[in-house]
Amino acid sequence: MNSPRTKKPIVRVTHICDINDISPYLRRIVLSGEPLADFPANQQGAYVKVLIPQAGEVELNTQVSGPNAALKRSYTIRDFDAEQDLLSLDFVINKHRGPATDWASTAQVGDKVAIAGPGPLKMSQFDAKHYVLLGDSTSINAVNALIKRIPATATGHVIMLAHSEQEKPLLASHPFIKVDWLVLTPNITDLQQDEWLLAKVMQLDNVPADTQVFIGLEASQVRTIKQHFLEQQQLPLRAISATGYWKRGTDADTFGQQKQLEPL
Repeated sequence: MNSPRTKKPIVRVTHICDINDISPYLRRIVLSGEPLADFPANQQGAYVKVLIPQAGEVELNTQVSGPNAALKRSYTIRDFDAEQDLLSLDFVINKHRGPATDWASTAQVGDKVAIAGPGPLKMSQFDAKHYVLLGDSTSINAVNALIKRIPATATGHVIMLAHSEQEKPLLASHPFIKVDWLVLTPNITDLQQDEWLLAKVMQLDNVPADTQVFIGLEASQVRTIKQHFLEQQQLPLRAISATGYWKRGTDADTFGQQKQLEPL
């Protein structure tokens, strides 16, 4: 019996209509164009693949797969204005070098860029009574979208790493969810931020059985914290949505291959 053919993602060629630096390390790029007229609504927190334009390209490469595929990176949707066909994505800049970061740092209004998607939300269960969300600057829009989807009567805790105080307003408020922040100043080492995260998680005593967890952090942080919830809090695997958004010392392409071979 033949397996069903994988649905080919929709590729849309858009243009940049606005650029706004949210903080010294986070740049919002707003895309527009007629191809967004049929982009699905209510996709905040889902992601699109950005087909990163290469220097010197005469025409955009819109190939998602195959030997001549464009370089792709996943970015969470911050907002989509269906009335004006405006899609907002945030890019971390001035922290590391890479094809996507370099492009976002030099992009200009009017530049064309192709996107594919959207893909699904990282978490899909919104009927629990308690939530724990962990993220950093790379996943802040995913965490924000999840907070907005959590029932108003639910309780929870959000634990965030940020590169700037200016990133704090990016999270929506919730009447029964507490938020803890660590702003990563240059004197804070990787070990110190790892220890801070784990200490905050270990302070969450007696996590209710009816808890949903989202972890969107660096790969080693994801593994450690996921293991804690499985072994110490004894939550079922189905209650944990864990995604490594990046990995120290590893470029995005290599990390993507590693995740396919050994999922977090």
